[in-house]
Amino acid sequence: MAKFEFGFEESWLRLIIKKLPNHPNLFLPSAVEEAQGILRIGKLKVGAAKVWAESAGIITKKKNQFMLTTLGHLIRKHDPDMDDDGIWWAIHYNLAKQSSPAWFYSFYFNEFTNDIFDRKSLEDELRAWWNKDHEKPMTDSTFDKLIFSPLIQVFEGTRLGKDLGFFQPQEKNNFCRQSIGYKLPPAAIVAYSLLDWAIEQQRKSVHLEKLLEPWGVGRIFRLDRTSLDEILIQIGDYYNKQVGWVSHTAGLNSVSIMDLNPLILISAYYHELDGDSPEVALEKGKSEILELEKMQTTPTLFS
Repeated sequence: MAKFEFGFEESWLRLIIKKLPNHPNLFLPSAVEEAQGILRIGKLKVGAAKVWAESAGIITKKKNQFMLTTLGHLIRKHDPDMDDDGIWWAIHYNLAKQSSPAWFYSFYFNEFTNDIFDRKSLEDELRAWWNKDHEKPMTDSTFDKLIFSPLIQVFEGTRLGKDLGFFQPQEKNNFCRQSIGYKLPPAAIVAYSLLDWAIEQQRKSVHLEKLLEPWGVGRIFRLDRTSLDEILIQIGDYYNKQVGWVSHTAGLNSVSIMDLNPLILISAYYHELDGDSPEVALEKGKSEILELEKMQTTPTLFS
């Protein structure tokens, strides 16, 4: 299990996006001092930066070197400073989905339902959930150092906390998150997540309500049924049913999901920001992902 000894800050991911292509040894133990200088962080935080970047889906290790994933290359090309909120919604999805190595982050969004809470209530529920699948109870040190502190640091160090409404300290050692539906993610990012969810779940269709259950796209994005339905309708309309759509025929509320590379929708999202219509952006996304995947084996492409 990956060790999350710290949370992460936005600046860490920005520097990784910009610097990793020219420093493929960045996260090897032998290069830790170099990594400290490039990322401007301490030795232990270098390891945390690596596991969070891997969990976010922006870096991967191949043949004893680290490289940007296709998602990482898309960000580097279109928004290397990671200024746009949309990509943070996508990173949030990657951290919160069922297969995420950042399991405690995923738990917070899928199994923990309180919007106003204190540390003890979060700890009690998380420990109970942990104990279902582990013979040994979680130690106090594990919760303090590898779960609670990193989780708080992520929300304090990125817009995922206050800006997106996922976490905010209150008085008397309480915490809160904004109510469901406080902010809505872009349709293209929901489409990306829906396609990814369908691949992981091996599904081509799903009942809308299923997406509101733990580890469903609606739950992860903190959408209510109405908002989720409206976004799914938008996805069907925007992309002319080439990505997915919801059918309300006979009250079935069935969501059909096409067999499409999810990253096409990240590319499409950036092209929509540049002013392209969703259908044009989708076609550009298909071409861009095809080109990136062809070139992934060329080491000098992104240097």
